[in-house]
Amino acid sequence: MPYKVGKKTKTKGWPILRFEKGRWEVIAHSDQKNKAEASIRARRAHLGAKK
Repeated sequence: MPYKVGKKTKTKGWPILRFEKGRWEVIAHSDQKNKAEASIRARRAHLGAKK
């Protein structure tokens, strides 16, 4: 599944979005953009390891 980092919000920081069922859904938030990107890399690595 494709993931991306969304626009920064005032209260929760950077949202981590996942494309599912034809739309982007927020699945988590991170206080820093580089941590959000690292989380996405970890999620992709986990999906690759499962197969």
